[in-house]
Amino acid sequence: MRKDVQKHLESAEIFLKESEHLFSGCFYNGTIGRAYYAMFHAATAALLAKDIERTSHHAIISAFGELIVKPGHLEQKFHKYIIEAFTLRNDCDYLAPFEP
Repeated sequence: MRKDVQKHLESAEIFLKESEHLFSGCFYNGTIGRAYYAMFHAATAALLAKDIERTSHHAIISAFGELIVKPGHLEQKFHKYIIEAFTLRNDCDYLAPFEP
């Protein structure tokens, strides 16, 4: 496995663990942010594994949908999840605190 792919997968795992920890402490804004970054790094790894490089969040999310999900490598719901998580993360970072 390519070193950059492995590093993004490791980052995804760390962010997921951080998200779980924050959730258990009722830190929902942090939970959402870390969950999004877990998805972001996993999507980046999937793209890099196919030699596809993008730099911005929007470009990675778009390429993930077009080049990973659309051809059927993953179910459509995963593209929907990362879009929703991106929106929620932005709301949590820039608006009032999230309340479940």
